[in-house]
Amino acid sequence: MGIVQQYAMQGHFEDIKEVCILGLLQVLDKYSIDCGTPFLTYKTRIMWDEVHRYIRTMRTGLTVPSDSEYKKVRKAMRLYSIYKKDPNALKKISKAIGVKEDTASQILQGALRNQQFVDFYRQYADDDGEESREEICEDDTYEPLRTLVQKELTETLFSAYNALSYKEQEVIRIRTGVCPDCHRVQNRKYKSPTFYETAITIGLSSAEAAEKIYREGNRKMRGILASSFSGRK
Repeated sequence: MGIVQQYAMQGHFEDIKEVCILGLLQVLDKYSIDCGTPFLTYKTRIMWDEVHRYIRTMRTGLTVPSDSEYKKVRKAMRLYSIYKKDPNALKKISKAIGVKEDTASQILQGALRNQQFVDFYRQYADDDGEESREEICEDDTYEPLRTLVQKELTETLFSAYNALSYKEQEVIRIRTGVCPDCHRVQNRKYKSPTFYETAITIGLSSAEAAEKIYREGNRKMRGILASSFSGRK
């Protein structure tokens, strides 16, 4: 199903499953422990070869005449995802796949157009096994009730945060990377500093002191939140 969704091959689930099994049967027939490759690595490579051969020959859109050409297209697209913001991207890609820039441009244009062959309606099976269809462009991201609940939870959390002492607030803020004003994480890849680093940042005597303040602040917040939610029941 992951392959079906990745390559927009709705309606091909059974066929792709069969080619995976075909690849596995080939592995069981041909694999030798003396080849120097772990079985799982060998199995994955053969199965993916079968899947890509099926996709190359069966999907609508871009037609690629051979497996070697299809691998070239896939390599070009992989490099495109890396170099697409580079002004010399086309030159680098054409050199890497061993073709002229005009040919590389045609390969990329065809592959990029091919990415857009997706059914307007997505078909799936529900919990009862009955098939259903839904629009792929349907937008249910804005739900008033969910938004209100999220807003209430955020306000409750930061009211508990604001009840802490200044040092407790600072230690928790530094450890979590949350902005106390806008309530957002500074960066999704934010790496929490160690207690030693936290202690240095706000002038505490030791890492142990920072950890103690952090755990005490969390304990207080949990108590405030527990009281708040139990009162609403």
